Amino acid sequence: MRSLRILRMLCVAVGVVVAFFNVNEQSMINDRQTSFPKFGVVSTHLLDNATCRDNSIVPNNWCLDNDQTPRYVGIVERPPRMIQHFTHNGYDKCLAEKTVLFIGDSRVRYQFMHLAAFLKFKRFAKCEDYTNINVSQAIPDPECFLINEGGKSWMSWYKQSTIMLDSNDEEYQQIGLCDCFRPAWHVPNQKQTYENRYIKRSTRFGDINLIYLQNFENLIRLDKEFPPFAPFLPTPKRCHPGECGKGNRTNAFEGDLNATMWNILPQLNTTHAFINLGWEHTAGFQQQSDFTCVMRDFERSNPGIKLFLISHPPPTDALDDPVHNFDATKLKCDANVLDRTSMNKKVPASWYWDKQHVLSILNEEYNHKMIEKICPLKG
Repeated sequence: MRSLRILRMLCVAVGVVVAFFNVNEQSMINDRQTSFPKFGVVSTHLLDNATCRDNSIVPNNWCLDNDQTPRYVGIVERPPRMIQHFTHNGYDKCLAEKTVLFIGDSRVRYQFMHLAAFLKFKRFAKCEDYTNINVSQAIPDPECFLINEGGKSWMSWYKQSTIMLDSNDEEYQQIGLCDCFRPAWHVPNQKQTYENRYIKRSTRFGDINLIYLQNFENLIRLDKEFPPFAPFLPTPKRCHPGECGKGNRTNAFEGDLNATMWNILPQLNTTHAFINLGWEHTAGFQQQSDFTCVMRDFERSNPGIKLFLISHPPPTDALDDPVHNFDATKLKCDANVLDRTSMNKKVPASWYWDKQHVLSILNEEYNHKMIEKICPLKG
């Protein structure tokens, strides 16, 4: 074990770790599992060109790669021969020494959970949306539970999902906190529903901090026994996942999205924040457009924090409705945008687990786009 640690230190010292954007071009066209050494950060997926043209398998602007994984190639006249994404090591390296914050509703929550699951399990989950694509694989993967609570009680889901994301691996540690509670009835009441998650991950590249703050209708509340008002380490008065409701919590902060940005993001040492304004009936395109000017002003005052606006994925009954297209050129102020509408166009309804929430294929693409916003891939 000692020799392994020494070897790892020597490797880092001499730069054996593959540079973020400097991967040998010939290696990139080989099989993605064997092309790169252990520390490779970029993989290249060869695309099956026939599937790009056969919309009975995947929709327009999608192709299957050689591993039978759907890949979004964008609106292009001619699909590319291959597509690049960061590997698990690439994600770890990109996110190291950063605090990445997600704010939004359940659709943002599940993207966050999908990301945290990938970091722990070192693979992207394949859920029920793969049923008609890769029939040879046992589906779904166990971690699909993290992006589809499957009708379990919320208290049970909060507890089990928090445990599932924890890890004490030899090479890294990952531990999470869940300031979470929801009443037993199904329809969420935002005044009685809480979900704020904090994940700390230690890697060979440095520590990663991931945070999710629930925002349904422009209301965010943080308990005093959780960051940034208490240390990440256990405190004797901190509530347990699923038990952080009224009578078992003391809010140290309660405010709208604007107040959260200005007062909480700096205290959390945020480096990147992906922000969704919440449910559409209170946060349509006009509200999102106006908010981009608030984002601009915040970034000018806080140059160390980069903000991104996350659009709403369209529901299954509007996958081809132009009303749900997100046109960033019409925003009131220039803003960085993580668009979750264009790649959803005409996808099968089976890629969602209900009318609003996507499964694994789209969440994987959302997170590839997210990580490339933080660490752009260079050709």
